[in-house]
Amino acid sequence: MEAANMRLHPEVYLSMIGFITYLATVASVAFLILVLLDVIPFFLPFPFMLLLVMLPPLVTLLIGALIPKLIVSNKISGLKNEIPYASMYLSVMASGGLTPYASLLRLRDTELLPKLRNEIGRIERILLSTGMDPVSAMAKAAKALGLKEYKELLLGYASTLRTGGDILHYLYSQTESMFRRMALRIKTMGDHMAMLMEGYTIIAILGTLGVYMIFIVSLSFPQFQALPPEMFFTFSFALLPGISIAFLYFADTMQINYPISQWKAYLALAASAPAGIFMLSQTVLPYFVEGFPSIPFMMQIPVVIRGLLSLREGCEPALGMAVSLGTLCLPMVISDRYFSKADKGVLEGVTSFLRDLVENRKTGLSPERSIQLLANRDYGKFTKYLKLMSAEISWGIPLKRIFEDFKSKVRNWICLVNLYLLIDTIEVGGGTEESLETLAEFAEQTRELEQERHSSLAPLFIVPYMGAAILTLTTILLLQLFTNMSVMGGTQIATKELTKMLITPLILHSFTLGIVTGKIVSGRVSAGFKHAIILIMVSIAGIFAGTHIVL
Repeated sequence: MEAANMRLHPEVYLSMIGFITYLATVASVAFLILVLLDVIPFFLPFPFMLLLVMLPPLVTLLIGALIPKLIVSNKISGLKNEIPYASMYLSVMASGGLTPYASLLRLRDTELLPKLRNEIGRIERILLSTGMDPVSAMAKAAKALGLKEYKELLLGYASTLRTGGDILHYLYSQTESMFRRMALRIKTMGDHMAMLMEGYTIIAILGTLGVYMIFIVSLSFPQFQALPPEMFFTFSFALLPGISIAFLYFADTMQINYPISQWKAYLALAASAPAGIFMLSQTVLPYFVEGFPSIPFMMQIPVVIRGLLSLREGCEPALGMAVSLGTLCLPMVISDRYFSKADKGVLEGVTSFLRDLVENRKTGLSPERSIQLLANRDYGKFTKYLKLMSAEISWGIPLKRIFEDFKSKVRNWICLVNLYLLIDTIEVGGGTEESLETLAEFAEQTRELEQERHSSLAPLFIVPYMGAAILTLTTILLLQLFTNMSVMGGTQIATKELTKMLITPLILHSFTLGIVTGKIVSGRVSAGFKHAIILIMVSIAGIFAGTHIVL
């Protein structure tokens, strides 16, 4: 509870959990009595009913006990990403003559390191409530949290200060060590993402293919039907998307997530969602819900596409699903491409700018004058922001205000951290050659880490593309095979209805497959819409190939 920064006495917290558990127990017992008195109908056997009644209080007690641990786990996960940059900040500030504790207090005012800001507040409370000196308070806070990097940074600083060692050298070497660990962590993350993609491939492609074969056989021959159509709809429209959502969550927890992300890309989804839902209601639902209100012209869109591609009858709702999801995806693809390209360009420009700033500073120019001179150079997407900064400096606008203007326009966290470090360094009078050299080196290391992260994950998208084609192609070929067998055996199979029922969910599955692939490969859900629209086209190509193969 101390590490989770929960401002409650343990006895008070446990009393609250106990009271909530007591209420859950009373409600469960009341439910059991009402069931035994036949006031509430219940159809499960008595042991299952008893287990269901015991579950709420047990779950309540377990969740209450785990809440502090979950908070600490979430806090540690965020701090792992923030600590290397905080250490970089302390190193740069120390080169400007500021103590690490004073540097931490300055970090309290920024939103770029939210987990660390909360931790700094905890250090302050320890200092004020116990009367400890700052170094001892930092050491106590580090011991309570149990994060290795955090403990090494603060405890090592305390030890170096007490023994009279070189604080600047320690912070610099510690920061380098943290960035090396972060590079190793990124490599390990690539291996974990590859394993996650393999697991998702096994379940979402091979598992789906196996279950689909069972359903095809069961639905093709009603006399041997073991699985009802309702179960197929539950599997295809509820279970498969649920599996994809679960893997999205796993990918998010296993990746390095920065405190600030580019949310503007998702504004396109808010604009395209109504159009996609409307297309879905006009090109898909009328084929499954009899009497569903529709516009005749809209219903003809998938019919025309089927005729142009010479596909088999029953593919109309699948084509309508493809058109609807394509309408949803296309604006997101354009939006994500625009914002991701802009963020990447700004990051490249900021890194090059910092290196040039160091070289200009070595000539004896002030940091402010160096910024104004460099504004005439080309730094790609960063150039327009740099020109505005130069103009604002000449107008006498404070550096903090300049940074806030930049932060309102750019949502790349690494760029913001680097610029924040630069401006804060200049403000405290630490814009020396050594401090700026340190900042430029760590900015270049950060860029290399990001490039390594993307290059290690890029090849993972190949397998889902192959899997989407195999799923649709195999399903169409099996349908064609069973149709031919039924004709030879003298039985009739409702081929059109089976095609409509089996192919349409595969288009939706290709969409979710693309979303998960984008999240695993690039770390952004918005990037998945590009893969989704391509996978939908791959699935249509699989339907086309399966239709024109003669068995």
